[in-house]
Amino acid sequence: MKFIKIKSFFLFTLLLSSVACKKKLEDLYQNPDGYSKEMADKSGVSVISGFFTSQLTQGFFLSGDYGSVYHQVRSGDRIMGNAIQIYHTTAEGSAYSLADVEHDWGTGGFNESVFNFVNTQWITPILWAQREYNNIPAGKRSNLDSLYITLMHVLKGYAYQRATDMYDKVPYIETGSAGGLDGVKAKYLGQSDIYPKIISDFKAADDVLTNLTLSATEQASFAQQDILFNGNFLQWRKYINSLRLRCAMNVSEQLPSLTSQVLADLAGKPLLSDYNDVAGVADIAVIAPSRICNELGITRAYRERADDCRAGKKFLQDVMNCQPTVGSKVVNGQTLYYFAGDNSTTGLVNGTVDPRVSYIFSPDWSGRYLGVDTKWDGGTDANSYFNQIMRGYYINDPILTDITKTTFYYGKNNSQSITLDDASQKDLSKREAFLLKTLRSKCANYEDNNWNVGTENILVAEYNVRPQFNFALKYPTIHAVETELSLAEAAVRGFGQLNGAARDHYKKAIELSCKYWYDLNVSNQYSKSTLPAMPSTMDDSRINTKPAMEYNASAYAEFAAQKFDAMSSTQKVQAIFNQLQLHYNMLNFEVPYTAARRLIKYLGTNPAAQYERFKWKEKMTYPSGVQASDPDGWAIISPTNNPDLPVWITGRTAKWKNTLE
Repeated sequence: MKFIKIKSFFLFTLLLSSVACKKKLEDLYQNPDGYSKEMADKSGVSVISGFFTSQLTQGFFLSGDYGSVYHQVRSGDRIMGNAIQIYHTTAEGSAYSLADVEHDWGTGGFNESVFNFVNTQWITPILWAQREYNNIPAGKRSNLDSLYITLMHVLKGYAYQRATDMYDKVPYIETGSAGGLDGVKAKYLGQSDIYPKIISDFKAADDVLTNLTLSATEQASFAQQDILFNGNFLQWRKYINSLRLRCAMNVSEQLPSLTSQVLADLAGKPLLSDYNDVAGVADIAVIAPSRICNELGITRAYRERADDCRAGKKFLQDVMNCQPTVGSKVVNGQTLYYFAGDNSTTGLVNGTVDPRVSYIFSPDWSGRYLGVDTKWDGGTDANSYFNQIMRGYYINDPILTDITKTTFYYGKNNSQSITLDDASQKDLSKREAFLLKTLRSKCANYEDNNWNVGTENILVAEYNVRPQFNFALKYPTIHAVETELSLAEAAVRGFGQLNGAARDHYKKAIELSCKYWYDLNVSNQYSKSTLPAMPSTMDDSRINTKPAMEYNASAYAEFAAQKFDAMSSTQKVQAIFNQLQLHYNMLNFEVPYTAARRLIKYLGTNPAAQYERFKWKEKMTYPSGVQASDPDGWAIISPTNNPDLPVWITGRTAKWKNTLE
């Protein structure tokens, strides 16, 4: 991995500060005495450019953040089911009783992180830049000054979009205002006020970039400061217009006319459209390599949340068409069903199984791509989905018919074993039940991987470590796949058709996602001996095994599009959401979460893979400290500080409830 080439001393100082000590970064850019126009002049850059580059490096903004990602994976998966915690789906793991993510360990960070960030790190550099810009006489503002402040407005709009999606009402500072730096207090505004403002700001920003021309010298300076798109105007315009589209779809339940207006306005405008069109910064660009996996990077979150890394049945079977092959056998007079394998071997080649099966996920130790359901499996149904997975391991083993065999061997090279208890050793009729119970317990309690991701004897499919632990991965805050899916939904629901029919966008989204995940997988050059390094607990077979080939994404996308053609409108919207959730999975909880909440009204049900035993959460709750620090603000937000209260964009007043609620 090559580091970003830095020619500007100013930017070099920024990056060193961010990798060595976050406090230094804050002192240098967020403290007005730490950075000045005089320093900028000596560095040969605009004072505003410093705040711009600082903004791009803010934690959990355009890059990942260990703490925030950890909580979004842990608690977010309990809401959305992006990945499966088996112990919450089986009797061997926990009781079948209603639980929430509001009061268990660690969820303070889950509830509060976005709110805290938007009111501190995400906004502070923008306000300092705005103040500097406001202090420059209009006639002396350079092209770069205008460019940087315009892009800062874009970044502010993106910050507020994320925050208002999570909380509805947040302290909002108008574009053009330096806020508290000039004695102007932020006002608590909700989605109904914020969304029209930021949609308008995005349009204004695209207009500026459309008409702005930089000199060669200015362009070179911009490229040095822009660690997001390397000074590429077209990429910035794609990003801005795709954010407009995201916002337009988010308000479609409440402001459908605005949604349609934005679709019409975007005609002829560039949008994110390529597989590598992603707005995000890689950990390795802003964190010292030695600190990525074990300390500061998002991969630490994945390593510590190995129990979340199980694959979901929804993705593998229901979305990606990877179907188990079912066998049956009569044992003790009862017909028992089991999964002998799956259809991936032929389906990946002939275009009937999604190529991402082999790019995003790893099979169990026997080569089966079988995921786990979020529905409860209490063990009372002999032929439940989970039982059929576990039974497939032993049902044809001689141990069920040969009284002399008392140990069942399984795993890679038969490295794992189960010894029968005394009763089963003496009685063949008791062996099937004993083996099923033992394997269920091992899987539910993560004894097959010892709570480590990337081990070789896993009993169900897991996320593949090659793309997830590709340290060059740019955290996908927005991606071309989302843009294509938004255009598909807009066409299905009648908000407007842009650049093709819904089918075209749905098909292209799948093709782009396949290419994106294939590239993340095969481009990973890291190992246990590189810097940064793969975790030592991973098995080399998991680290080094790439897909057998790049499968024909176009063939599969056409297969999926033909199924799409036969669907009703609501089925199509559900399918579009499924692709969105699959594509972002553990990398981006927020976007599918917002989409799920707003689609409940249209679909009449929750499109996410909801756990039965976790309460659905309609919004994040505010930090308790707001009451003491801002009593006036608390008076505004406290009446709606309720995780059961739907946010405005959903168009609902009633909470969605799962099976146990």
